[in-house]
Amino acid sequence: MQTALESRNIYTEGACSGSGDDHLFFSELPEELARAQAICQGCSVRIECLADALDRREEWGVWGGVIFWDGEAFYRKRGRGRPRKADANVRFEADLEDLWQLVSLELMTGSGGQVA
Repeated sequence: MQTALESRNIYTEGACSGSGDDHLFFSELPEELARAQAICQGCSVRIECLADALDRREEWGVWGGVIFWDGEAFYRKRGRGRPRKADANVRFEADLEDLWQLVSLELMTGSGGQVA
């Protein structure tokens, strides 16, 4: 069975490739991480990228539209300080098991679904 990297090369086919915004994908600033996620939105290898990051147990960066921070997955990263009232019901943490299920389903069906 092929790995995500063998089926499509995320490093050459990804929307981030050659964008000149590499620093956004490894930033510590929530605004820059959100910009990196926006680049991922329409990427043709988004699911493969996320699958590869999950496979490698990625520690850091935005991969497939998901933020990996100290080995934990997040849909969003908030800034320092007290959370805004508007964010009270916003889900920040991503469940790795849910991400694996999504990746498996998407790679099997090829339906190109969205991640969070």
